[in-house]
This record gives sequence, C-alpha cells and structure tokens, in this order.
Amino acid sequence: MTLGTKLRNLRTDKGISMEEFATQIDISKTAVVKWEADKAKPSLDNIIKICNFYRIDIYELLENVSNVVISHNKFRKGNYVAHTNNVTVNNYTPTEIIQSILET
Repeated sequence: MTLGTKLRNLRTDKGISMEEFATQIDISKTAVVKWEADKAKPSLDNIIKICNFYRIDIYELLENVSNVVISHNKFRKGNYVAHTNNVTVNNYTPTEIIQSILET
C-alpha cells in the first residue's frame, strides 16, 4: 500500500471529505489531493498533524506503506537520522517522534 492510499483510507474510514480534512489540519485541499494521488508527500510537520488528527503514532501511519522508507543510523555524538523520501528526522525533531521511529 502506498502512503497516498493509506491517507485516503484513513480519511474515508472517518467519513470526511478532502476539504474537511484539509481544514482540520490547516492545509490546502490541493495538498491532500496530491498526497492521496502519491504526487507529493507530506512534510514532517504535516505528518505530525495527520497523526494527531487521526490519533495514531507515526509508526501506525507508515507501517505497511511501500513508498516510504524509514531507517535510522547513528551518527557522531549520538544524533539519529531517519529518512522518509523527502523528509529527514534528526536530533532537532521532537523526542517522541524519534523514539517512535526507533521502536520500529
């Protein structure tokens, strides 16, 4: 399953329109259309908004998603980095997000 498909499924399971979802997380409907069509990926800030809206953690959002790769590597001074295509999570990312990724 792609991230776009997962996002569409979450939204339709909740019974809301793209417009309603966009309004709830303060983004444009165009962004939602692009995400669900796998034409673009949400930023880390928007991933956090999505997770908060659906009351899920980042692992649940990204599990079984085929077009997002999460890995973590330890760099000097204990900094961790995770890449999800166009998003990098690093030591400036909130601890709860990093912990969620590392627990996978």
